[in-house]
Amino acid sequence: MRSTAGADDAGLTKAEMAIVSRMENLQPNDSRYQVLEAALAFKASWVMLGEHLTDVAESRVWRQWGYKSFSAYCADEIRVTSSTARKLVKSFRWLGEEAPEFIPRVQDGKVTPTREVPDFNAIGVLADARKELEKERVDNDAYLALKAAAFEGERTPAQLRKELKEAIPEELRAKPVTDKVRQLRKALNNSVKLIDALSEWDGSDELVLEAEQLRDKIAEHLPRDTDNTLGEQPEEQVDEPPPADAAE
Repeated sequence: MRSTAGADDAGLTKAEMAIVSRMENLQPNDSRYQVLEAALAFKASWVMLGEHLTDVAESRVWRQWGYKSFSAYCADEIRVTSSTARKLVKSFRWLGEEAPEFIPRVQDGKVTPTREVPDFNAIGVLADARKELEKERVDNDAYLALKAAAFEGERTPAQLRKELKEAIPEELRAKPVTDKVRQLRKALNNSVKLIDALSEWDGSDELVLEAEQLRDKIAEHLPRDTDNTLGEQPEEQVDEPPPADAAE
C-alpha cells in the first residue's frame, strides 16, 4: 500500500492524487479514509476495495458523505466507475462465501500475506457460474472445473466466460436478442443514466420520479425471457444495498 507522504514525488496519477488530497483531511481510523486508502491499493489488492465498497453499498454511508448516489460517490471520490464497483462487490461476496481464505487481512498496518487472489473479473465469472448452478443450467462438475481453472490461473476472464457459456446446454441458453429488444434495452440504459444525472442536479425531485416511472414502463415492455439487466445488474440498483445473490 502506498504511503500518502511525499505523494507529489511518488509518480501518482491525477486520479490517485485526487484521492490522496481527500485523505489529507481525514483521520486514518475514519471509514471514509480507509475506503480511499483501499482505492489507492486497488491494483495490489482488489479484495480490500471490494470489501470496503460492499460495506459502503450496504450501509449507504455515502449519503452521510454528501453524495446522492453510490455511483456518484465511486466516480467522484475513489475514481472507480459504478460498473467496476458492482463487479467488485459481486466478486467480493462470492469470495467471502466460497473462498474466504483468499481475503487479505490488515495487521499492524500491513496486509497479511495470503494465497494469490485471481483477477476480480475472473471471480465475477465464478459468481455468475454459481447462479447458473443454482438455476440448474450448469452441473456441479462444470462449476468446480471453472473454479479450479480460475484459481490455478489457467484461464483469462474471457476464456472462463466462454467456457461458462459452453457449459450451459444450448436449449437453455438465452435466445438471440432481436433489434426491437436491443433498442428497448438501450432506452432502458439511457433512462438509468438520465436518473443518475437528475439525481446530481440540485432541483425538484419530480423529474427524478418521472424518469423512474419512464424507466419502469420501458422495463415492462421487455420480454421476460430476455436479459433486461443492462449487462449484469440495473445501473440504478447500485444505490440500494445489492442483494447477496445479485450479479453486478
